Amino acid sequence: MNGWIASLSNGETVFESPPVMGEKSSWQKLLDYIAKNNLKITSLRLMRNGTTVLCDHHKKIEGYCMAYESLRVMFRDTEVRIQGIGSILNDVVFMTWLNDNGEVRQDIRPLSEMRVHTTLRDAHDRTKGTEQGL
Repeated sequence: MNGWIASLSNGETVFESPPVMGEKSSWQKLLDYIAKNNLKITSLRLMRNGTTVLCDHHKKIEGYCMAYESLRVMFRDTEVRIQGIGSILNDVVFMTWLNDNGEVRQDIRPLSEMRVHTTLRDAHDRTKGTEQGL
C-alpha cells in the first residue's frame, strides 16, 4: 500500500485512493467530508514501499496537510515525485516528505503557501484582521 492513511474523530480510517481524471483528489474529497460532517483527523500517516512516517499529533496541532511535489535533477532529464504530510502549528506547516526509495526529508513552510492542501483550507486567514489593525 502506498499513500496517506487518516484516522478520523468518528473512528473511521480513510485510505488514499488512486486519482480519477476529472475528479477531485482523494485528499480533497477527505477535506470535503470532514468539513461537511464536522470531523477532525486524529492521526495521519504516509506509507511508501514499506516506509511509514507519522505526523506529529500533539494536542496543540491545529490541522494537517498532504501534498505532492516534483523535483527535477539538474543536468539530467529526471523527475522525482515525492509525497508529504504535515502538521500545522500557528502559521507554519511542518512537512515530512517521502519518496519511493524510502528517503525522508523534512522542511517547514508558511501556512499561506500550503493552505489549499490543509484541513484549514476553508478557515479564515488570521493575518487579515491583524494587518488592518483589527
